[in-house]
Amino acid sequence: MFLPALVVLLAVGGLGWLLSRQDSPASRNLAREMRTAQALGLAREALLGFASTYRNKEHPNADFGYLPCPDLDGDGSSETCGGQNQTSVGRLPYLTLNLPDLRDGAGECLWYAVSGSFKNNPKPVALNWDSGGRFRLLDDGGRTIALPGDEAGLAAAIVIAAGPPQTGQERRAGPERCGGDNEARNITQYVEAIRAFSGTGVIDIQSSAGNDRIVTISTGDIYRLLKGRPSYGPWLQKVLQASADCLAKPRLPAVVGPERRGPVELGQLPAFDTLSGPCRNENLRDAANNWSGVMRYARCIDDTDCLASAGGKCRGALIFAGERLTGGGAQHRQRGTGNPGINDYLEPATLAALTTGQLAALPSTIALPLADRDKPVATDVALCIP
Repeated sequence: MFLPALVVLLAVGGLGWLLSRQDSPASRNLAREMRTAQALGLAREALLGFASTYRNKEHPNADFGYLPCPDLDGDGSSETCGGQNQTSVGRLPYLTLNLPDLRDGAGECLWYAVSGSFKNNPKPVALNWDSGGRFRLLDDGGRTIALPGDEAGLAAAIVIAAGPPQTGQERRAGPERCGGDNEARNITQYVEAIRAFSGTGVIDIQSSAGNDRIVTISTGDIYRLLKGRPSYGPWLQKVLQASADCLAKPRLPAVVGPERRGPVELGQLPAFDTLSGPCRNENLRDAANNWSGVMRYARCIDDTDCLASAGGKCRGALIFAGERLTGGGAQHRQRGTGNPGINDYLEPATLAALTTGQLAALPSTIALPLADRDKPVATDVALCIP
């Protein structure tokens, strides 16, 4: 069963006072359900905290947003899990997350699955707010349960409470502490909702299978936290500026997949490993690579300074496309469904400014934090390449 955030908050907020004054099968069952919801809620918040502080905590050369690998060997800690982009399932690495010995209402240790597109070891090719999860939650009718912040409604990670054993499941006696046993690979003896435990594609989760209880973490959940931090806008701005500085050579590098727009050719950036400069510095290389797919690059066709900005003439421009638009005029960037066009990244006002050679109307600074973190960071930002 998929537990919505409200249920988790109610559990954490508690009805313990009421339950402590009753002793009936119904109250005991409710107490077990609440203990499960509380454990899942604590695990979820710890994972979100891990992702949103990843660079700050012991990973100064990495970007933000990564999630830990599961505990695969029963020691309570995260480790390397599979190949690049490969999904992994195991026990919740509670020691890595600085959590206590969390258990569900049946006294079972929690399970955890992370998409290969978000895990930290080995890291995906790129990770940003366009990254898609790999877990598709299905209801009883086989319909996808919508999740916020992912175009296809997919979860980046899930935490599972297994509950008591079902018919046919054989479990060993529980350890004194989670991580002190050898059960971390015996997933099928605990979990019914998930049947595929690795791979790089989408994995279906039967949210009502057996007695599993599930909470999810979506792309939007992770970046909603980051977008609310005063330090995150300057961080992205630093990454954007470093990328522009790598392009600012005596002769600007070629545009990848160029389209002509007025005096410029517009397209994707060249691979950073073909360039030199601050985007290749050790402490920015990971982030610059992660966000290059959200940027677009324009270069004057005749090698002149054909663009006018508030700061002067420009031979080119680097545009940070921000988050995709939703609703009317929606932009679609979902991977695996064809190649998104330039309109799926840049807004009409941006394309008009490039076509007329006038960048002054476009902002040059990423506007974060947002007062409403549920809104997309949708306004394109353009940096002049002099």
